[in-house]
Amino acid sequence: MEYLGENLIHGIASSMKKFTSSEVDLAKYILANSDEVSQLSISQIAKKSHVSPATITRFCQKISFSGFNEFKHELKRYIDLRNKPAATSDIKEIDYFSKLYQNYLEIIETTFRKVTYPDIQKAATLLNHAPKVHVYGIGNSGIAAQEFKWKFFRIGVNVESITDPHQAVMDAALTTEASLVIGISISGKTKEVINAVKIAKQQGATIIAITGEKESELSKLADLSLFVLIKNNMHMAQNISPTLPLFLLFDLIYTELVSKDYVNRIQLREKTLEALKGALSEG
Repeated sequence: MEYLGENLIHGIASSMKKFTSSEVDLAKYILANSDEVSQLSISQIAKKSHVSPATITRFCQKISFSGFNEFKHELKRYIDLRNKPAATSDIKEIDYFSKLYQNYLEIIETTFRKVTYPDIQKAATLLNHAPKVHVYGIGNSGIAAQEFKWKFFRIGVNVESITDPHQAVMDAALTTEASLVIGISISGKTKEVINAVKIAKQQGATIIAITGEKESELSKLADLSLFVLIKNNMHMAQNISPTLPLFLLFDLIYTELVSKDYVNRIQLREKTLEALKGALSEG
């Protein structure tokens, strides 16, 4: 959901443009009487604000709550946070940080459930033997594609990340049966990524899909699909980077790849780091 804890009232105030006229009246009443509203029933609020209970329910859903009861619970929480500032030094005891902490744990646990060790082994083997790896991603997935490149390039994997749609299809047209192509799309529906992957598949390239949707078009094109958590329905999910589940998956593959050839991979990493330090010192 979208507005929680100390952001609840600000969230309502900043959402006025998406409300109907009756919802605006309700919002103004809540903003002016938040303490009172947190103690009232839906029928009492409807009477005092001159709107129907159905309007209150729709209003709550518009700001991403399941209904009035959930909204009232969060409003009470907001009042408590405002009236009783936390004196603790433990960040996990702060209500909204605690929920964020739980979300991070959920991402980790779900990723470890979704991805099997044989899949990680297969991905590492494909990366180890591919003469060149082509990674396609757009938007946030493009950021992840860049991270994938720099992470694996440091340990000797020949990786190219493509985040431009036109460059991706041109690059895909030049792939061969020896190429490994990785398409990243959480939804599995990113047309630009799918188009490039389709072309690469026609060229005979091996395809790895990284997505959150098992039945997506991207997954169906792949020789190997690796699944990550879709966080749209997570509590306070808007506070979590959409790349986080992807980075965790990369770390799993990276760890497997290094563990199978530890001395060589670490030496390659040290060489690239030393070269980078030298270039920076000269600059």
